[in-house]
Amino acid sequence: MKKLAILCVVLLVTASLAFTAGKQEVKKEGPIQINFWSLFTGGDGEFFDAMVKEFNKTNPDIVMKTDTVKFTDYYTKLIAAFAAKTAPDVVVVHRERLFEFVPKGVLYPMNPYLNELNANLDDFFPSALNPCKFNGKIYSLPLDVHPLIMYYNLDLAAKAGYSAIPEQENAFISAAQKIKKATGVVTIAADNTTAKYKAYTLTRMFMSFLHEQGGSLLTADVKKANFNNAKGANALRLLIGMVQDYKFTPMGYDYDTSVTDFKLGKAAIHINGVWAVGSFEQQKNLNFKAVQFPAIFGKHAAWSGSHTLGLPVQKKKNERRLKAATEFILWMTAHGEMWAKAGHIPTRKSVLEKQAFKDLPHRKDYAGAAANSFPAPRTAVWGKIYADMSDMLEYAVAKNQNVNEALNTMEQKVNDIINSQ
Repeated sequence: MKKLAILCVVLLVTASLAFTAGKQEVKKEGPIQINFWSLFTGGDGEFFDAMVKEFNKTNPDIVMKTDTVKFTDYYTKLIAAFAAKTAPDVVVVHRERLFEFVPKGVLYPMNPYLNELNANLDDFFPSALNPCKFNGKIYSLPLDVHPLIMYYNLDLAAKAGYSAIPEQENAFISAAQKIKKATGVVTIAADNTTAKYKAYTLTRMFMSFLHEQGGSLLTADVKKANFNNAKGANALRLLIGMVQDYKFTPMGYDYDTSVTDFKLGKAAIHINGVWAVGSFEQQKNLNFKAVQFPAIFGKHAAWSGSHTLGLPVQKKKNERRLKAATEFILWMTAHGEMWAKAGHIPTRKSVLEKQAFKDLPHRKDYAGAAANSFPAPRTAVWGKIYADMSDMLEYAVAKNQNVNEALNTMEQKVNDIINSQ
């Protein structure tokens, strides 16, 4: 009996220790912490940080820890981390750079985790999600789209009798002429010179005009230029005409000045991305409207960038962390109404139906651009094409260059860049 009693005590102690160890093990397992490098600063940063705070509050099993990295340093640091396989669990990759990174194998395909979480991919706008796909696999999810749009000063437009700016080419030019005559301000504030940010707006407008006509900058196989034609001539003629013929836009007009002039009521129409909305909303006495990029040549089409969120390859693959990181990304895209406060357009159809999004001023007036936007061409040399096109368009506008001559020069340059790969 004594031996039996001792045995029972031993068994009880063992069971108790096992139970305690089990409790400790469970406690040790969760919540899981994942990491993120944020390149968002200023207004963007405040909204993003608020979203992360809400995620952590409502998802007790996952803790997202963020560190801010300056945008100018971000890709240098990210590329080094990719190489060392020490990047954080979630990273931002601008859509146009996916083609640079995906072939290098530095991002995990997200499909297994999206399937496990029963993600509703049909909720994403195809124009936003499709550029994140390579060979049928999804390598990131789009947090937003930030297309080129048009802003106009309602008070200045009213002086010429307009409550809205007409979009078709002849009507648009006629309205701009009347506004110019009635107000004497800068009619179309669109930068056209290389300064702090190059003349990227010219390239974005040129590409948008091409797509409005059913054209594109490069061929479908991205092997050569596709703009030295009637569609390209129409687009370039209007860009030059805005400065040289109609005097709607000053020559040598830089980005910062274009933004400041519109903000201070010194410009009637402004062409820029959606990222300027928040700044304009904070400007006292600025009565403005923000709408899709005007359908000058028939249909709405606008260049668009996108912040996408992906999963970097790590030294040691951790399925639990990857699933948690995917949950975070899905949550962020599903709460795009919070990110829309920064001006960006959500990428999920359900978000556009939320009352919280509908209640935001201006956003619903240009939200349709999400379905009408197009990405940069999927080529590893896009950065070089983009920069050189901007320089050549700046020259064409400033020098009032012959349209055919300018298109010939640009076509040769773009083809040379593509063939140099």
